[in-house]
Amino acid sequence: MPHNISVLIIFVLLLSSALATSEKQEVCSSDQLKVCSGGVQCIQLTIGEELVVDCHLTEPENPNTNATLPVLMLHGFPEWSGMYLSLMKTLASNGFTSLACNQRGYSPTAAPEGVLSYNHSLLVNDVFAMADAAKFDNFHLVAHDIGAIVGWQVVASDRGHKRVKSFSALSIPHVDAFSAGLYGETADVAQQMASQYFSMFVLPNSASIRGNFWYRALGRTSGRGNEYVTGVSSFSAKDFQKALYWYNGAKNDGILAFPPNFSWIYLAKAGMYSLAFLRIIFGGEPNKGIPASNPIGNVYIPSLFVCGSQDPSILCNRDYALKTKDYCKGGYQYVEVDCAHELLACSVELETEKVVNAIVGHIMAYGPKKISE
Repeated sequence: MPHNISVLIIFVLLLSSALATSEKQEVCSSDQLKVCSGGVQCIQLTIGEELVVDCHLTEPENPNTNATLPVLMLHGFPEWSGMYLSLMKTLASNGFTSLACNQRGYSPTAAPEGVLSYNHSLLVNDVFAMADAAKFDNFHLVAHDIGAIVGWQVVASDRGHKRVKSFSALSIPHVDAFSAGLYGETADVAQQMASQYFSMFVLPNSASIRGNFWYRALGRTSGRGNEYVTGVSSFSAKDFQKALYWYNGAKNDGILAFPPNFSWIYLAKAGMYSLAFLRIIFGGEPNKGIPASNPIGNVYIPSLFVCGSQDPSILCNRDYALKTKDYCKGGYQYVEVDCAHELLACSVELETEKVVNAIVGHIMAYGPKKISE
């Protein structure tokens, strides 16, 4: 999900730019991770289909504490593994190895062509492949945004039940609870309106249509310049399309419901002016939405759900989202903070600290030692 879909109202002011012709992208010869110091290692892992993902790795500051299970982290959209660096250092100080990779569609050498290459069954397989490549037999899992949608699928699976010791979901409720909020007679209309961008992200060539609108609005501002030495100079709309394909993958696999398309008039009357503007730009006839055809079911892994009460995209403190508890049968904790969508970069540092403390505390509460012990 976008960092803050509500800010898209400012794009009205950028319409002439957004609808301009495509910019030529300078092609650079190097795509190396930028932050590889201060206790952070930069490594590459080869996973299924011979994909090579770029990763950040931190290890315990005190070698004597290297008896803890490692932590694997999944970023969201449009985000990068670097979003976890501060958390990874905190975990290192508490004796944990942490790994965060730029996942399928984000690492330049792990970006296969074609929308079907981003079905969520493959993204789930990638999680276990990353763990295997890093020699993580068992691990804790932390995930944000659409990465958390993948994370919920991981921990609901038989493989996840055997290998994942705890799960920390940032911003995203249990997928089935989310789907119930998006589609059906008891759906949450406010969340349905907030998620109108789903239908726009899955359009053919969504990154480049309307003058590269989504690429300019979200791709170039996604923080790639903080992640790779080459910044955005080698990151084109075609590259960004592969990140958007994660939404197509959720739809294709029936994992997540899609909300009804609302007309721009309906959205404007509800005061959702930025989304009304987007509906005008991208079109889309009103419809009833699409149900999730492949719900994931209950989770038996101890789960932490962290919600930002000011999140304009995922209204995670509403009743539909709080029903996450009903799906978590192996232990459940809910933490709400005064923050928007970027839970590891809240505008108030104290709120970020609450999130970090909740994650670290959850991991330490559920099996800090290796299972073999």
